[in-house]
Amino acid sequence: MCPERALKQRNIDNIATSSVTSREIDAQRKELVAAERNLSRMEQKLLVLKDQVDQSILRQKDLRGQYKVKKTKQIRRRLEVANNRLSDLRQRRDNMLPEYRELKLMVRDQRALLKALEKKEIARQAAVARFLKEWERDYDRKMRRKHKNARIRKKIS
Repeated sequence: MCPERALKQRNIDNIATSSVTSREIDAQRKELVAAERNLSRMEQKLLVLKDQVDQSILRQKDLRGQYKVKKTKQIRRRLEVANNRLSDLRQRRDNMLPEYRELKLMVRDQRALLKALEKKEIARQAAVARFLKEWERDYDRKMRRKHKNARIRKKIS
């Protein structure tokens, strides 16, 4: 069996180190996971779109070269289609970029909020442990004083 002092100290240490996460931290963690998942999906879509734009640019350059060599209606139609496709892809990419940036900022803010909440929880646990330690010390001091006064009164009586 542990001495009473060591047991009290161990209890205070357990309170200080045990992670009792609040519902708010759990909710924020879930929101962060969902936001990161959305960001990852958007990032993948954006990468695909950028690849399509690059491929379309290469296709357009190839068709321009062909049109310089051989000016036929078929090549001109293909070039027009390639130009239209490239402008559509660029427009989709340009529309998606602000959403992506906004989502990135949202994830960053969510991470900062979660970090602040976790720091707050750690500080709260430390404050509770500190309070309990002081309270136990004061309580023990008062009890010793009462025992001492009781012994003195017994001796006097």
